[in-house]
Amino acid sequence: MAKGSKGKAPVKLVEEHKRAWANHADPISWLGLLSFFGIWVGSPIIPPACVAAAFTGVSNKPLMALAGYYAYRAAFPAKSWLLVQEAYRACFQRCYFKAQRVVMYDSAVSPDSKTLIGFHPHGALSCGWTLANASSLLGSPTTNMQWLVAPLLFRIPLIADVLTWNSVQSVVPKNFKKVMSKGQNISIIPGGFHSAAVFKSGRYRCFVLKRKGFVKYALQYGYALRPAFCFGEESTYLTLNLFERFRLKYLAGNNVPPVLFLGKYGVLPFDNHEMTVVVGSPIQCPLVENPTKEDVEKYHSLYVEGLRRVFDENKKEYATEDATLD
Repeated sequence: MAKGSKGKAPVKLVEEHKRAWANHADPISWLGLLSFFGIWVGSPIIPPACVAAAFTGVSNKPLMALAGYYAYRAAFPAKSWLLVQEAYRACFQRCYFKAQRVVMYDSAVSPDSKTLIGFHPHGALSCGWTLANASSLLGSPTTNMQWLVAPLLFRIPLIADVLTWNSVQSVVPKNFKKVMSKGQNISIIPGGFHSAAVFKSGRYRCFVLKRKGFVKYALQYGYALRPAFCFGEESTYLTLNLFERFRLKYLAGNNVPPVLFLGKYGVLPFDNHEMTVVVGSPIQCPLVENPTKEDVEKYHSLYVEGLRRVFDENKKEYATEDATLD
């Protein structure tokens, strides 16, 4: 298929999964997401609960068990586990939502393309990012894609293990540069916890205008930037949006998860809608060892422009014609 030329609609590659029962999520997919998001939500409660149990005199055993866990992981760090990756990929592809699709402008990601994909919006639990990880177009081992998340998650028991088993790594600068030096493709969520803080159910909101570090790295290593937007993320959870400035400054600013949300049965996302991740065209950055502020501003602007283009060109099909991106 020939690539689209200027003035024509871009060529798109589409991977789509539809569930067998129109009104019900696939039970295997349901169990997969329940285990994943249950651990994601429940894990941060473990350390403070263990400490509280010890200091209130209830029992010292939970705190001792937690200390034992950290000692064990210090001696025997968790490693990538292919069996777990394949199990989660199989569960997620069974289709929890009405439909799940990944749409890519122009071309797929080749293993040596040195591509950095930024996912938007963060949402409450990054459902679109998670499902994209399980797709063949983005999550297959043949894509050579390295998925990076907030370093805080690797200090929390259980979720740290699950992420490591799935070959997910920390987005700390040292690791970011290490991955780029190998020429691996990268997937991140620019804005991190700040992006989660502005998430509001039913709205299309991103936190990217003040996030430019990833663009600087892309210039230093000659990567191509590809903005991605997930339509449907806005419908995954209900949110309590009080005290947004406080949550942005004092919670997200101190690496504390800043979003209060409620889903189906508590932790599961609502499933009565479609999820579509659209990945925009590559924005090739030149190789610049010491990029100037102007260099970063230029390619950050191109990235934001590309993100808006992805949203505007697809909102009629996957959202509503009058939808706006904040």
